[in-house]
Amino acid sequence: MATLLAIETSADACSLALLRQGELLEKHEILPKSHTQHILPMVDALLAEGGLRLSALDGIAFGRGPGSFTGLRVCAAVVQGLALASELPCIPVSSLQALAQTAKSRWSLADGEVITSCVDARMDEIYWCQYRVVNGIAQAFQTEQLSAPEAMLPGEQAQYVVGSGLSYGDRLSGVSGVQDAELLARGGAVAELGAVALKDGNAVSVEQAIPSYLRDDVAWR
Repeated sequence: MATLLAIETSADACSLALLRQGELLEKHEILPKSHTQHILPMVDALLAEGGLRLSALDGIAFGRGPGSFTGLRVCAAVVQGLALASELPCIPVSSLQALAQTAKSRWSLADGEVITSCVDARMDEIYWCQYRVVNGIAQAFQTEQLSAPEAMLPGEQAQYVVGSGLSYGDRLSGVSGVQDAELLARGGAVAELGAVALKDGNAVSVEQAIPSYLRDDVAWR
């Protein structure tokens, strides 16, 4: 079983996790617009709690986005610095998939359940994607989308819909089932997905540890 540090800052939460021997240690704090000040002290505290040095890790998993541009850049910069210093591989994880995996864990969802992640992208748009739980992992069965709320057309009826994109309410079509607009992706979900990605050979070099914005018009927030 891989030993991983995981970092997720695509939204208001600064969420970190340490996966070791199949067990998770997690620190999750709501820190809007202040990730920069808190992320490294949280990394140090988490490693100290786990009794590990960076050099003992097998890699660093991180939420690559989509999400807040500033949050994604902060996360990528920290991951690049830590990985470079300790010569560790990086494992990019979709933040939308991490949100779906967080929902899977929150409600202990069984295989076959369908989850829609939808996140407010500002500019009157949303990021969204659909996932099906397979062997305990939320796996995408479509590509990630950036669209107007009205253009969210799920391929299947989801039993669970999560994320800040639900704030668009009636402008979203075909939304039913259990809904949670406040749920945020957690570092523990990034760690779980990162372990699968590492096993499948999907780690990248430091230079390739970059955010995924889904939007060409990138601006600081």
